[in-house]
Amino acid sequence: MNLTDLKAQQVALILALDGPQSLRQRLAALGILRGQRVELRTKSLWGDPRAYRIGNQKFCLRNAEAQHIWIQLQDD
Repeated sequence: MNLTDLKAQQVALILALDGPQSLRQRLAALGILRGQRVELRTKSLWGDPRAYRIGNQKFCLRNAEAQHIWIQLQDD
């Protein structure tokens, strides 16, 4: 499943990043890496963009970017 499938109150781990190399490099430079814990914090009125807590930081990502982040739900 990818990051856009994450619902409120769910916690997941990042498994992989895919997509264009420039996008993967930008996400990695921001600290969005495999193994990070992620949760959906808020979404805009229309659902795009969404705010996520990844690790200890908050990020606002468009759905087009979040579709390239593969996750696995975590039991908390």
